Amino acid sequence: MAEQNLEKIKVKIAGMHCASCEVLIERQFLSLEGVNQVFVRSGKAVIYCSTRPSVEQLQQAITPHGYHLTALDGQKIEVINDTKINAKKDYFQIGAIFLLVMAGYLLLKQFNFISTNFGITEQMGYGFVFLVGLVASISTCLAVTGGLLLAVSTKYNAGHPELSSSQKIKPLLYFNGGRLIGYAVLGGLVGALGSVLTFSPKVSGVITILASLAMIILGLQLLHLFPGLQRFPVRLPKILAHKIHDLSSSDSKLAPFSLGALTFFLPCGFTQALQLYVLTQGGAFYGALIMFFFALGTLPALLSISILSALIKGKVQNYILKFAGVTAVLLGLFSMQNGLVLAGNPLGQVSQNKSQTVLGDPNVQMIDGRQVVKMKINYLDYYPARFTVQRGVPVEWVIDAAKASGCMSSLLVPGLGIREYLPRTQPKKITFIPSQTGTYGFSCVMGMGTPGAAIIVVDSPNDSDQSSCDVTYADCLKS
Repeated sequence: MAEQNLEKIKVKIAGMHCASCEVLIERQFLSLEGVNQVFVRSGKAVIYCSTRPSVEQLQQAITPHGYHLTALDGQKIEVINDTKINAKKDYFQIGAIFLLVMAGYLLLKQFNFISTNFGITEQMGYGFVFLVGLVASISTCLAVTGGLLLAVSTKYNAGHPELSSSQKIKPLLYFNGGRLIGYAVLGGLVGALGSVLTFSPKVSGVITILASLAMIILGLQLLHLFPGLQRFPVRLPKILAHKIHDLSSSDSKLAPFSLGALTFFLPCGFTQALQLYVLTQGGAFYGALIMFFFALGTLPALLSISILSALIKGKVQNYILKFAGVTAVLLGLFSMQNGLVLAGNPLGQVSQNKSQTVLGDPNVQMIDGRQVVKMKINYLDYYPARFTVQRGVPVEWVIDAAKASGCMSSLLVPGLGIREYLPRTQPKKITFIPSQTGTYGFSCVMGMGTPGAAIIVVDSPNDSDQSSCDVTYADCLKS
């Protein structure tokens, strides 16, 4: 093997967050004279070189990007402002950012800015996806994609010296245009694949939970709250990322456009979480729109890459990464709740109280032997969101969805096998007979809705004297 004729250096690196960091550090070390091969993973690097670089050269290669060597061949290196370990002020800053983000969220929700979805109204709001793109663009995902953009732009302009100053922005536009179109096309292909694979609500919920966990882990990695999480980066094969970067050496006019589209495959955990999510939705058009709006969210940062590369340093970079980390964790938690609802385990579920009866629930009326529940949907909330019915007694659930927003025009009750479309023109009447006691969460098909929304089924207080209808709704009415 070639490594046998080369000197081997082992180093430890602080400040890493994800697989994108690994790719960036590998390429920085490979740019040093005498370095032949580099393997970086989980805060450690193995360097094979024909000429040994100095500690200063290694530090200078990665320090501008926010990373530091902490050990070389087992010997510790003193590092000023080590970003791997949070100081007390870091925890204070994280707490302050958390409060600011939550205050902003509650303020927007109060004025219904959060409830209203953008674009078509049959699926999840595209504003949420755009926000995920914004968060991704100010995290370390920008490091690899932004570095690729700068490389291809420099190479393109060097190969076309006749270009005017205004024409030199063309590779920037080509790259971002290719990124938008590529994400839409490839997102559509992922969605089309999902339409071939039919997922049950429970499987969709599990996949949503996995995607949410990926976002939470990414956020915690950015915040350095749990150093052990650095061992679990969300990744695609790094060789793919390096191949894409190698294409940046081309001065072809198609290179910026093609590379922009191929960033779909770069190791960004946010991108991969959304790709996983799109797979569960089973629609090419919806998948294309989701990935398009995500790419659109990254556009402001990428269009300003030359300015950001100069400004996002030191303390400014530290604050931005903390903001991105907090926002990623919160977005992941919100999405996690939706996944739990789809999987049939709603958050906020209370333990069953045997003493609850339909007579004690003002939202349920007994009319002609039926338990009648009238519910309204206002944007993304149910009124009422929880109600109690008796086991074995027919239920008539009348739902007014005239003001439903986005996916709220659909209803999913996994535990009862109910999946219905809710028209806005007139109330929808759903009839069923609950045969088992328990708490049954309900939501839209995307897992959205009032947190903890559920139907609570209890035994009748005089269950021994009342026959239970475990047949069809019509048969029960005849009895």
